[in-house]
Amino acid sequence: MFDKDYNLKGKHATYTKFLKDTAKVFDRYMDVYMIGAVLGFLNGKQEPEDNSNKDDAEIPLSVFYKEKMKCEFIYRMIMLLDETSNLTLEQRTDRAFREDTNEQAMIKNMDLFNSYVRGGIEYLYEKFSEDCVTEDDYLNKVYEFVNRFKFDVQGESYEDLIQNIFTKM
Repeated sequence: MFDKDYNLKGKHATYTKFLKDTAKVFDRYMDVYMIGAVLGFLNGKQEPEDNSNKDDAEIPLSVFYKEKMKCEFIYRMIMLLDETSNLTLEQRTDRAFREDTNEQAMIKNMDLFNSYVRGGIEYLYEKFSEDCVTEDDYLNKVYEFVNRFKFDVQGESYEDLIQNIFTKM
């Protein structure tokens, strides 16, 4: 898990480059990748790999190595919380914490995780490409986006959400 280079392809590479280089909302592709995973999951948005164009955006292993703890945390939370496969809580717990050495399971789990990454990248692209032209437009959109995110999660703390998961076990 997170032990090799990762290439975003097609429109997701184009969107990632837009978010980093044009909108300048993120400093690195890795930031788009991690936030994309979270937002894809939170918005229930999964997308298949795209090859509609030859664009690509590589995240090298060296960057994954530096962000391994964060990536693993995001991965484990998504594997634990994702209910799209109709798995029991025990099966989701196994998927999140016990299947790391099962190569077939890891391929399937990383495919699911990366589908959320791509869904989140599309979500971000949609938010930051609409009605934005100037640097001020992008800054205002970041402010709106962060404010909306705060509003969405304000009612319940992360600790409460995680505690609710463990009380169901």
